Amino acid sequence: MNKILSFKYIVLFASLFLSVTTVNAQFHIIPQPVSLTAGKGSFVLNKNAVIGVNKETEPIGKYLQDYLNQNYGLQTTVKVFDKIPANTAIRLNNVWSNAESAYTMHVTPASVSISGNGAGVFYGVQTLIQLLPRDKSPVLKISACTVADQPRFGWRGLSLDVSRHFFTVDEVKKYIDVMAHYKLNTFHWHLTDDEGWRIQIDKYPRLTEVGSKISYYAKRGEFRKLDNLIDDGRDGFYTKDEIRDVIKYAQDRFVTILPEIEMPGHSEAAIFAYPQLGCQDSTGAKHRVRMLDPSEYTFKFMEDVLTEVIALFPNQYIHIGGDEAEMVDWLKSPTAVALMKREHLKSEKEVQSYFIKRIEKFLLSKNKRLVGWDEILQGGLAESATVMSWQGEAGGIAAAKMHHHVVMTPLPYMYFDAPQANEDLEPIGWNPPVTWQMVYNYEPQSKELTNAETEYILGAQGNIWNEKVPNAQHLQYMVYPRALAVAELTWSPKNEKDIERFGWKMKNQYGLFKLWNFNARLPDIEGVDNVITNKSRFKLTLNYPLQGAKVRYALNGKMPDNNSPSMPFPVNINVPLKDSIGLRTFTTWTLNDQHIRQTASIKRVSIKPAHEKVAKLKPGMAYEVFKTGERDIAKLQDEKPAETGETNLIVPVRPVSEGLINWVKIKGFIKIDKEADYELTTGFEVSPALFLDEVPVIKMGLNTYVEPQKALLHLKKGVYSLRGHYIADKVNENQTLIELKIVGGEKLYPKFYLMH
Repeated sequence: MNKILSFKYIVLFASLFLSVTTVNAQFHIIPQPVSLTAGKGSFVLNKNAVIGVNKETEPIGKYLQDYLNQNYGLQTTVKVFDKIPANTAIRLNNVWSNAESAYTMHVTPASVSISGNGAGVFYGVQTLIQLLPRDKSPVLKISACTVADQPRFGWRGLSLDVSRHFFTVDEVKKYIDVMAHYKLNTFHWHLTDDEGWRIQIDKYPRLTEVGSKISYYAKRGEFRKLDNLIDDGRDGFYTKDEIRDVIKYAQDRFVTILPEIEMPGHSEAAIFAYPQLGCQDSTGAKHRVRMLDPSEYTFKFMEDVLTEVIALFPNQYIHIGGDEAEMVDWLKSPTAVALMKREHLKSEKEVQSYFIKRIEKFLLSKNKRLVGWDEILQGGLAESATVMSWQGEAGGIAAAKMHHHVVMTPLPYMYFDAPQANEDLEPIGWNPPVTWQMVYNYEPQSKELTNAETEYILGAQGNIWNEKVPNAQHLQYMVYPRALAVAELTWSPKNEKDIERFGWKMKNQYGLFKLWNFNARLPDIEGVDNVITNKSRFKLTLNYPLQGAKVRYALNGKMPDNNSPSMPFPVNINVPLKDSIGLRTFTTWTLNDQHIRQTASIKRVSIKPAHEKVAKLKPGMAYEVFKTGERDIAKLQDEKPAETGETNLIVPVRPVSEGLINWVKIKGFIKIDKEADYELTTGFEVSPALFLDEVPVIKMGLNTYVEPQKALLHLKKGVYSLRGHYIADKVNENQTLIELKIVGGEKLYPKFYLMH
């Protein structure tokens, strides 16, 4: 996957790191290419331009022709050549490469040339699309450049749950369209669950006659109340012809569709349609049944279903779920108990393994491979199974160590049904907030794996579960821009990741979202942070990256709304500060009348005068580590530390026994050599507690991306006492505890200001 391109007629350019400061502002490409070199001048694409193709690239040429016409009203011509003439405006060349999906692109003032094999040319076209202007102009100017590119991972995925709320064929196609624009190539289609069966199965028509109309039957009182949904759900299903249509649409965009048919749990819709599938209870108790009985009828039923699914989907994999199975139900099932006795199974987990392995054997007989959630590890993993690791990374790591292929899609980072900011300010969702920064910082290849074991990590995938997502506009809001982070972390080289550059590029995508009428969540106003300060005035300039955006703000702690007076950015706030103020912002843009809200607390404190002299100071901080089950730091006063030492801000995380944690206490001084305004923050994703001369300046336990904190302090020359504490674990491993800079300047080096 990481081989160097070896095109017959093209030389691969060396990988080149490009920062925002050195690259022409046109190059805000996501995902970041392996190599990008700016050229001189621009290529002007006019109407009636010719897109030259060969037989293999003709469909891609027509795709580009349609895109230019639909989005810009630009009429171009596609011509097929055996050898494309050099003077053709846009040339799409199919050439051999030993690197899958690789391409090169040359933009000169005279022409555009994109070369690659198969998907590579298509991905080059997506890069070209991102270089086009955002406004609908009859003349399109593209900056000259040379790109050589290829993906890091072969699995770059997004899921879509259509079982809780149904999405139409056109809505699914638009979802696939935007995936393809960012080189995501695997669409995981969650077609069945407790709340709905969405795929036509000829042999069992009640699956869609009844199982696709759960909300209808719930309203009639014939099905349980759909209590996890924010409404009554959306009924519907896809006919086989509609499935074929979507598959062809995805194939034209080099997107593979992974169908998921849930079993043995999450099967209530199927059981509602065919009750004999449900797990029987020998006690006669009546309760909600979501588990399939492991009977011969069930296995024959699911094999029949999968036979029809396999006939539709040409891809290599079939996802069978396997998650959250209520396996204890089997212990009361006469069928399951008899199965355990007959097959010498010792526990319900081994029944799960037996079930999955039988389905795997069937899939292998049809030349398909099984994918399941990480619960399929329980009781013994099927021999050829690929594991999707969702309950954190542990299942994926275990499977990779067993030499099974893995797709990393762990909580919390890859779950887009979580809010994208403070839960009180966002649409309702599952789990604590997950910001785009948290997604971007995720690394699919764990340090716990050897180099050989990392080869079993196929890639990563973002997931969305739609109990709380009632329509396509809401879906787009929840998935983007977080999906852009998935695109870059699965495509771009690991050593090319740059979160500041990505943030800048991400904000430049909103012109495209507007062009596509796509409702991605708006970016936050930067700098709306919780602030501790000893200054008598609060000054802040509200800037925003999207032209035409407006803001409504208040300093009295009350949130503005659509009826409040608005003003364009930038906005300068400069007010006296006696105690505390509550900043509230309400930002709008032209895209679908969307708005986002932000809050911040600004608190004034008094910092003691600096100590002028402290004897025998040494660089770094003193630290103590406590291995304990106690979660109240105040109760550790009389305990002896398990470890002491000095640190340059990174305290090693030491393993602890199950049930124990690592409390870390740090103590020392900040040495200030120059009187000035300083900004003190933390590099921890989940913040520590920090005290400057016993004044709390950073509050413990807040996610820095969800509730950012900083101290803005005017400090005189001298020494200030500093202490703090935090729980050391994998979340903050190798992250920087304290960051200090002069306001408006660069970060200072810890070795010059941290003492003990």
